[in-house]
Amino acid sequence: MYKKLLDKIKEYDKITIFRHVRPDGDCMFSALALYSFLKDNFKDKKVKLLGVEKYDLISRNDKASDNFIKDSLTIVLDSASKERIDDSRALNGKYIVKIDHHPPFDNYGDMNIVYPEASSTCQILTEIIFSKTFSKYDISNKVCEYLYSGIVTDTLNFRTSNTSAETHIAAQKLMNKANINASDVYDYINNKSYDYFKRLNIIRNCLIVDGKFGYIKLDRKQLNKLSMDPIDAKNNIDEIGNISDLNVWAFAVEINSHWDVSIRSKNGFIINDLARKFNGGGHQNACGVKQLTSSELDKMFVGLKKIASITKNRKCQ
Repeated sequence: MYKKLLDKIKEYDKITIFRHVRPDGDCMFSALALYSFLKDNFKDKKVKLLGVEKYDLISRNDKASDNFIKDSLTIVLDSASKERIDDSRALNGKYIVKIDHHPPFDNYGDMNIVYPEASSTCQILTEIIFSKTFSKYDISNKVCEYLYSGIVTDTLNFRTSNTSAETHIAAQKLMNKANINASDVYDYINNKSYDYFKRLNIIRNCLIVDGKFGYIKLDRKQLNKLSMDPIDAKNNIDEIGNISDLNVWAFAVEINSHWDVSIRSKNGFIINDLARKFNGGGHQNACGVKQLTSSELDKMFVGLKKIASITKNRKCQ
């Protein structure tokens, strides 16, 4: 599979890199890492990093014509379904490669490198560029730092249930190659300003606990009062995750009279099946749903509360 990917990279003069809507750390850092790796090693290629929306820490959005994309090798990162790609023109690429770590219910690529057991797309990219197939190519410190940062963000500092021995091995390779200072990476990703910290305290006080299920729901009026972008606010879902009383938790924000929701759960409480019923998706313990009506949101919360209360669904401790 990796040799076929390398052959395609060599074959095409134009390469476009896409990611999913509302990019998170793994999504953005994997795109930046792949872009940098290709620019470093295939200087004759025209590489474009495409997308519309921005990631709060670091972002890059190149521009490319429709014809450029139609002639390109298109690599889509961290997007489980074609509907979640941040720029639908990706589907017009001449040859499409999907690299992802979400459950493979939509294999839209001509080549699909999908490992659901991996913690992140950055972990998969690390395994690819450190493989024997790519052994003759340079891996810069910048590429390593991007990939390590993506692994850290998607595993919540190596705390998620899909953090495995392979995850740590990938991180070790990156640290050894680039002499990465883990403390600096954590500070860069996690540090907040005092003003932001005060707003987080207000958000925490919006938490509603219903049995073993907890949720925060912020409408447009509340978001305006906090002076927070809806997606920026929703990305704080992990503020709820350390509450021992909860098995499942959610963070909903109002966007254009509809609701976008991030959902998380402890290991053993499976939530992505329910998310798919509302046209969402993701991992067993981390997923999301977009564009819900108020009544749909209420129905989903009822389902999440039910999942959180099913003790037999929990794995042995």
